[in-house]
Amino acid sequence: MLLVAPSIQLRSQQKVPTRFNQGVAHWGGGWILSGTDDLARVDTKLKAIAENTSPIPSEWAAKGYNHVGDIDLANGIIYAPFEQPDYNLGHQATARYDVATLSFVDAVELPQHENSFVAVDAATMTAYTMDHFDGDSLLRYQLPAWTPLAPLRMSATLHKTQGGAVARGALWISTSDDGNHVYRVDTGTGRVSDVASLGAAGEGEGIDATATPAGQLHVMRKVTGTLDVLLEHLDSPHQNNAWVKWLVPVVAVPLFVAIGVWTVRSRRRRRSA
Repeated sequence: MLLVAPSIQLRSQQKVPTRFNQGVAHWGGGWILSGTDDLARVDTKLKAIAENTSPIPSEWAAKGYNHVGDIDLANGIIYAPFEQPDYNLGHQATARYDVATLSFVDAVELPQHENSFVAVDAATMTAYTMDHFDGDSLLRYQLPAWTPLAPLRMSATLHKTQGGAVARGALWISTSDDGNHVYRVDTGTGRVSDVASLGAAGEGEGIDATATPAGQLHVMRKVTGTLDVLLEHLDSPHQNNAWVKWLVPVVAVPLFVAIGVWTVRSRRRRRSA
């Protein structure tokens, strides 16, 4: 069952350097961005502070790994999925990097066919990903040993999944399906909700779900027919209309008081008459 609740809307966009066209993760001073063969730490204006232009070590490249997907950050460590193009082999890899230096720490080969994203729950140290781009279950690993856990069955099949991020009791998944939809998957029940669409144009990529002043969700999208890449910030409508929060006490309360005073005076006049 798929719950359709498109309650999150586009709030703002930032143009990203073209080489960072895959993934995004939030850190205290800005963002970690990944490209097919690139990794960088940037500030809130997307200006590079540090960059690793060859994140896949030669020994892993020799095994056929040539693609970095959507990344995540947990406890000072960047988690980055590696892919090799022969999905029939039934194995992919995920690497770790130091967030301060962007230096490679290690990598592990995992029994899965595809590896578009890795999302880590920093509280439980559970890593989430998917065996295929299309599917109705999530692979789960217990870190740091990457011990396989029972898959989490989802209430709907998702297509062309590209990114994932854990926050607020859910795994948020970005896709490059027909509407570039974003889905919320309850990590306790597997219930899937359709929460947003970036529209049919372009191709959705990675996602981060850290609540920041820019929004609740942050999704990468490649623009069709161009080399442009956008970091799109999404939020719920009530966050965009924050003025409503102060409108009620400022306007409504005095209005109710005035109505009350008018009612009392009217009753007194009728009694005196």
